Amino acid sequence: MNDKTVFLSYRRDTTGKAFARSIERELTHHGYDVFLDVDTMESGPWPDQIERAIPACAHFLLLLTPGALDKCDDQNDWVRREYELAARYQRNIVPVREESFDTDHERAHCPESMGGVFPLQIATVSHGRFKNDITELTGHYIPPHKAPKQPESSAASPRQPPRTLHNLPPRNPHFTGRAELLSALRRELEDKGMAELQGMGGIGKTQTALKYAHGHAHAYGFIGWLRAEDPEDLAEAFAGLAGLLALDTKTIADRNLVIGMVKRRLETQDHGLLVFDNVEDRDAIAPYSPQWGGHTLITTRNPALGMVRAPLPTKAFMPEETRELLERHLDQGNPQALQDIHAELGGLPLALEQARAYMEESSRNITLYLELFRTRRAELLAHVASGAQTNVTVATTWQMAFERVAEEMPESAALLNLCAFLAPENIPYRLFTRGAEHLPRDLTRVADDLAFDGLITALLHHALLESNGTEFSFHRLVQAILYARLPEAERPHWLAHAIRLLNAAFPFQKADIETWTPSAALMAHVNAVRVQAEKHAVINDELGRLLNRAGNYLRVRAEYPHSRMLLETSLEIRQQLHGEQHAETAESLNNLASLLSAQGQYREAKPLFERALQVYQSVFGEAHPDTAISLNNLAGLLQSQGQYAEAKPLYERALRIRQSVFGEEHPHTAASLNNLAELLRSQGQYREAKPRYEQALRIHQSVFGEAHPDTATSLNNLGSLLRSQGQYQEAKPLFEQALKIHQSVFGEAHPDTATSLNNLGSLLYSQGQYTEAKPRCERALQIHQSVFGEEHPDTATSLYNLGMLLFKQRKKRAAIPYLERALVAHEAVFQDQHPNTLTLLVNLGAAYAATGKPLKARECLTRARAVKEKHPEYQGPLIEQFDEMLKKISHGEGKRGKTRKPKKTGQTGKGKKRS
Repeated sequence: MNDKTVFLSYRRDTTGKAFARSIERELTHHGYDVFLDVDTMESGPWPDQIERAIPACAHFLLLLTPGALDKCDDQNDWVRREYELAARYQRNIVPVREESFDTDHERAHCPESMGGVFPLQIATVSHGRFKNDITELTGHYIPPHKAPKQPESSAASPRQPPRTLHNLPPRNPHFTGRAELLSALRRELEDKGMAELQGMGGIGKTQTALKYAHGHAHAYGFIGWLRAEDPEDLAEAFAGLAGLLALDTKTIADRNLVIGMVKRRLETQDHGLLVFDNVEDRDAIAPYSPQWGGHTLITTRNPALGMVRAPLPTKAFMPEETRELLERHLDQGNPQALQDIHAELGGLPLALEQARAYMEESSRNITLYLELFRTRRAELLAHVASGAQTNVTVATTWQMAFERVAEEMPESAALLNLCAFLAPENIPYRLFTRGAEHLPRDLTRVADDLAFDGLITALLHHALLESNGTEFSFHRLVQAILYARLPEAERPHWLAHAIRLLNAAFPFQKADIETWTPSAALMAHVNAVRVQAEKHAVINDELGRLLNRAGNYLRVRAEYPHSRMLLETSLEIRQQLHGEQHAETAESLNNLASLLSAQGQYREAKPLFERALQVYQSVFGEAHPDTAISLNNLAGLLQSQGQYAEAKPLYERALRIRQSVFGEEHPHTAASLNNLAELLRSQGQYREAKPRYEQALRIHQSVFGEAHPDTATSLNNLGSLLRSQGQYQEAKPLFEQALKIHQSVFGEAHPDTATSLNNLGSLLYSQGQYTEAKPRCERALQIHQSVFGEEHPDTATSLYNLGMLLFKQRKKRAAIPYLERALVAHEAVFQDQHPNTLTLLVNLGAAYAATGKPLKARECLTRARAVKEKHPEYQGPLIEQFDEMLKKISHGEGKRGKTRKPKKTGQTGKGKKRS
């Protein structure tokens, strides 16, 4: 049993409810799990729930307010029944008197059934000493060590329900009101499975949803809390549910795979709750909404979100709700002050709660708070661009908190200014504690861990942020105020500091996969400074470098559209700062061209590669490692386009440079060996290719180990060579090992994983293992279509593989649509300027002939003959084979499926080139 669980028994009148609510809030603040019936019970027979809850709690507090015991002579009275249940189960019973409860009078008039109350030690809680009295209550009357042991006899006592798995933010001990809304929310979820809380910003939608989730946690086996305002943050949060659901995702780098796993697991949950907080667009949460038997709760500002037919409106506080929230700060000498603060803050729950927090910190009552508020209003209105009344009141409240914490710790002002330009959530401590040399002067004193902890503690005390010990987060409204309060002229200065910090901290190195996860954690902040830099027309070297590295990270993770935006921006910055003939400009040209090449946009990529090579040769000369990178990249593009003769001397030059600079045992040398071997294999020069492949694999295994993506590349390439030579048994374990590495590092939905699936699938169908081959080929096609779309060389390869698989299974009619689509996709990129065009045309012609379509077959083979005559260097069928096939078609033999298929020339799988 949890020894910090408390059941509150009270007379259900106005005084009793208010006292119970105050006790609940403070005990929750002290870490107790409190059962208060108006908040905790679900629908159904409530007596049964009460009778289950009392034995499940360690402590039973009997709240004594005036008249609390008057009706206890009735055996059906619930205060009496609750007390008797607690006594039967030997709970730790503690009477708690409100200061106006007259003990002597009540003892004299106490019903006989409640006579056992007064011999007990009675705790007193008074308004003037409320916090001190609660501290004494928790320390003396209900400390954890006083929790009774659970009775061993399970026949007499109900079993305590299992704890709910959740990632809920901490419950707000000061939450008040919303009783009708919470009841309506419960009914809506139980009747329809989905409910929507709709209202303006700061109206309390999030806190209402959180109160419901905590109060009804016992009714759910799982609760997932997801902040939905930013797509990137939503995706990360949804993937983060994997831990709660006990899914093993430690070795899976592809977030989309994790998201799929989480969604599938949720669809097996019948008693779960998902909360999507602050949804702006229904399409944003569609990928994360499971088809399940659980409940879905949405909060949104958008009245036209359309997720449910009738959203539950969340409105401003009524005056009595404001009173309940601020009751401890009432000015007894000025009852009008309560109405005034309700009117001044427009009944906005966020503003009222922030006011309460400030009064708590400063020991001001409502009257004194209003005096300060009224003197500062005009000065602070300028800090809220929209001028909306609700924003003004929230901004005013926090402005005062900013100034107070700045008086206590001057460094806080610099930290707040800096954080105004980062993403509001998940700001890592290490950004500041590991980058002291890049901090503004005002923050250098708190760069070590201990001092920084003190700074965060000061901000926590003023409720300006939340922290988990390694990261801190601001409420989005607070950060908006932080930004608005900065003078326009100072904003570029603080933005430049934020950019400098991120650039120094962004760790991505392509060869070191340990840097990938911490790079992902900083992407939201990279995006934030990019947007702000554009807004303030800030450009500097640090921003160009940061966006270049972040764009490269996204390229490796196959997040191509986002990568392109960052790389293009980086290139523009570097061109503006340094011109065209600078090494950093060449670096951006190279990286952007690599992205375009990966997307199959070879025409756009080629001039960028050529410009980068020209700059490197001009700046560094012919024998520099960066020149070798450009040579390799340009050669790779030429090879992808089938221009083998043009590619080969570039590869050879790059290899010579790297051997000279790095030696024979360096990964860069291995990359060049791999690339040159790939070219030789494409030309059918297997004997020359093999030793280069083997040397590259040995280097990668020696330097990176067995589980690195570059090792997987070498395994795939050597396996492809062995397959081309018909050495299937030797190739298979290499493909299987490469697939395992790619799945581990990139996940199931990455193009490199698709390459490995294609290679293994094509090998299996070459061995006649069609059943095993088909799902791998189908999965590869799904990945390529998802990442690249239909008109991409890799998609064409996957379509071709599936078509040939079906053809070999004698499902020739089924094969034709795949082969047709493969040809369309291939020609969209290459027209007829590629060797694989020849292979596709011949095999599609053979399929047409075998299915009784001689005219289409003749058209394909005639086109293939023209391509071969135009490009005699292309590997593939000889002219005589075309003539023989056309002759057979003319004699009608194609209709009987006897047309001879020409030899395939490497379309079934491919290796990967590395720079």
